[in-house]
Amino acid sequence: MIKILNKNVADKIAAGEVVDRPVSIVKELVENSIDSGASTITVEIREGGKSYIRVTDNGCGIDAEEVETAFLRHATSKITAVTDLDAIHTLGFRGEALASISAVSRVEMITKTKDARAGRRIIVEASKVLDNSSAGCPDGTTITVKDLFFNVPARLKFMKTDATESRQIADLMSRVALAYPDIKFRFLNGGKLVFNTTGNNNILENIINIYGQDIGKELVKVERSEKGNHVVGFVSNPGFSTASRIRQIFCVNGRVVSSPVIERALDKAYKERLFQGRFPAAFLFIAVPAETLDVNIHPTKKEIRFDDESVVEDFITDAVKEALTYKEAIPEIKGGNLKQENKANRPLSRPVTLSAEPEETKPVVPEAKPIKEEQYDIKSLLSTIREEAVAPVVREEEFHAQPSKPFDFDDLTIIGSLFDTYILAFAGDSFFMLDQHAAHERIFYEKLKGQYESKEKASQQLMIPLNFNVSADVVMTEDKWLPVIENMGYNAEFFGNNTYLVREIPAFMEMREAEDFLNDLFNQFSDRPDMQNQAVLDKIIMRSCKSAVKGGDKLTASEIDSLIEQLKRCDNPFSCPHGRPTFVKMTKYEIEKMFKRV
Repeated sequence: MIKILNKNVADKIAAGEVVDRPVSIVKELVENSIDSGASTITVEIREGGKSYIRVTDNGCGIDAEEVETAFLRHATSKITAVTDLDAIHTLGFRGEALASISAVSRVEMITKTKDARAGRRIIVEASKVLDNSSAGCPDGTTITVKDLFFNVPARLKFMKTDATESRQIADLMSRVALAYPDIKFRFLNGGKLVFNTTGNNNILENIINIYGQDIGKELVKVERSEKGNHVVGFVSNPGFSTASRIRQIFCVNGRVVSSPVIERALDKAYKERLFQGRFPAAFLFIAVPAETLDVNIHPTKKEIRFDDESVVEDFITDAVKEALTYKEAIPEIKGGNLKQENKANRPLSRPVTLSAEPEETKPVVPEAKPIKEEQYDIKSLLSTIREEAVAPVVREEEFHAQPSKPFDFDDLTIIGSLFDTYILAFAGDSFFMLDQHAAHERIFYEKLKGQYESKEKASQQLMIPLNFNVSADVVMTEDKWLPVIENMGYNAEFFGNNTYLVREIPAFMEMREAEDFLNDLFNQFSDRPDMQNQAVLDKIIMRSCKSAVKGGDKLTASEIDSLIEQLKRCDNPFSCPHGRPTFVKMTKYEIEKMFKRV
């Protein structure tokens, strides 16, 4: 028998799509505050948000006659027709947030518009309005949510610990605060101030306030505009990476999202710059035409869909690649990395952005316990690399967020070599160490790969052929590997008895390099690689290029000049094919710090 569910049951089911844990409530309420035009938003939670969430803003408020309507399902001021869904410019638009939240908790809202003489206070429990009366309050809206899932006890067992739920909310607030640098955010947990931002539209300052100066000094600015698409933000230099994507934050048209498209774009930009399994930090804020973006594919709007994913992916990849060519993207040796500081004796200084501020005027919320503010160490909520309880002020000499110009090898002055391995040079106020091993690998890899992909094969004929005795596996798979090495510039033929003669080798290789490469290649056939798979082939070339490295060779001045000239012509001169840097730098300031001159 088919029945129409009563409103109480239907509301609880619908709430499950929008409200699955405290962080969902915070997300919905904060997004509404942003849409209201607020310039200041304060979020307070207790017990991981299970017992208490309060979001206060100074936005436009809600008219007195509309406060009850705001709690009805599908009540919204943000869309009026189906065509509005094709170009959504607000964060919330479904009209489900307040209805869903009030269906499974006790909600109180105090709100006032700018022109109203008095505000309005409404209390809703389990979708039932218990009070709607006049109240004195400042402009804006305060919503307090208590006792989440008090009427759906079965849902409580799915809640995590207070610490876990708090961590989720802290992560959300961090991302939202970064996405809206023009809004002043304050986030409190259990009466303690976790962080606040200044609202002065400085993305970098917010990153440092929230995640600490250590990560801030590793960032390079990204900015690019093309065909209606725009991206601005920061990414880490290849010298800084993490084991997960935890430091990758994406904001599209003001909406903090998860996006496989943007993740793929980053992976492509950092290809061969990072070791496998390592990820860069990235804080990217992207704007695309609203009509090219679908934000209506997920109940909580966590995911989006681009009309043309390949265009967006290539756009972001190119923007990040360009940023990584700047000299600030070169991994830097810092004095702090060379010695263990005595942290117990190290003084901490408070940054201006986290200084105490006058408490904003807030509406009186009945039964709400007064909150005593004290500074809260955000590292207890977020797993960060931050070591200080409060980030010290960043010195201009230590941090470079605005790239001056792309790195130019012609600016280098060579001053010698160290351990027959590292080439020493300087340019301006920076000292450089180039790893000749990694440089050789990069040069060899790009030449071999370029030869393989080129239509014209440059080869050199040998007076005496190279002789290779191989395993039966190699002979049996000749049709797989022989065309590959021929595309690289080799000319090989079977001579019988598991033997091949090589009469031509790639023009850019020395005899030993060509012989070592083939030996290494043949040794890999025990794994039966798929030579027709481009990714597999790239790995084979990458592994085999080690044979070209001249480990410990003493290079003459002319050989050093030649090496640097060849590295300069590489598409990616900054790292070897395996992700190791080809060179690192150390600023004059860092050197002077080591000698305690500054």
